[in-house]
Amino acid sequence: MYPPGHVGLTALLFAPLICWFRLRGRRAAATECLGVALALAVLPDIDKVWPGLVHRGVTHTLLAAMIAGVLVVLLFRAPAVGSPGLGGEHPAVCYLVGAAGVVSHLVGDVITPMGIQPLFPASRAAYSLDIVQASSTSANVLLVVVGAAALVCSYRVPVSPPVEAGGAEESARGRPLSDQR
Repeated sequence: MYPPGHVGLTALLFAPLICWFRLRGRRAAATECLGVALALAVLPDIDKVWPGLVHRGVTHTLLAAMIAGVLVVLLFRAPAVGSPGLGGEHPAVCYLVGAAGVVSHLVGDVITPMGIQPLFPASRAAYSLDIVQASSTSANVLLVVVGAAALVCSYRVPVSPPVEAGGAEESARGRPLSDQR
């Protein structure tokens, strides 16, 4: 996939999570999640310009996804950052956003003939679904259009009132969820 295709695919895959944040009234988290995901959607291809890295090598692995997840937790949960968005979420949510951002890139590359080695360095086994060429203009444009449409839909859902990070979320009846039986 080319960068536009990766961005479109990531938008498509992350639209449900954006919707989930918004339904919970966590607008800042939705915005930060989208920003992190889109940045990580293209980051693995840094191996094209970084001296010494092989394209679709270590940056295109589940190890890279796990490292990205840890870095997102460290960045957004750090006391100095004090992010009202992802910083107010459980560390597992932050980890998921980071790891899934890189995994979305891997999904975009595994559908190409070149494929990926997702288990490197533990295994050099390569995987490819060989569905579409990375250079396919129609595939890249289609992913951008479908991803953008999914994001528009996720931002069109009715939004709950903003909830402060760590605050008690309320149900439709107006009582904290913990008080309902």
